[in-house]
Amino acid sequence: MSIYDSTKAFAFGFEVKKLKYLALVVILTAVIALLAMFISTAFNQAIEASFFDNPINLQEKAYTLLEVKVTNVTGSDASNVEVTVSAKDKSAIFVGPWHEERKIIPTIERNQYRKRHFLIVPRRGISEGSYIISVKVTMNSHVFEKELALVVKPR
Repeated sequence: MSIYDSTKAFAFGFEVKKLKYLALVVILTAVIALLAMFISTAFNQAIEASFFDNPINLQEKAYTLLEVKVTNVTGSDASNVEVTVSAKDKSAIFVGPWHEERKIIPTIERNQYRKRHFLIVPRRGISEGSYIISVKVTMNSHVFEKELALVVKPR
């Protein structure tokens, strides 16, 4: 008989074979919990954005609105969340009254969201095509970015 036989017991009354199964169950539970946490954060996006009108026909409407939904995925409450929207081609698209617009959200609690709207105005004489609009959110020292394409049809 050796000390590694499965019939030998520790002082706590556990057999070696049973301890192996118990350790396996604990490890599997930890792995499943970590996977669940990873999956829940992977699918929870900080920025969701969509245009009210896309494509935009400039003969019917000279502007569109961009709705930006900002979700706090940082794990703690956030304050002074900065949302900046700008066009890549600043000579063709105006955001707000200027070339970019910045809005501050005073507070977003953990796992909660806020919505903001931005005015998007293509300039006169713009060529038909798609134009990139960039959304940048700074929250709890984390920076999140998303790009969207606005399709413009001048005629």
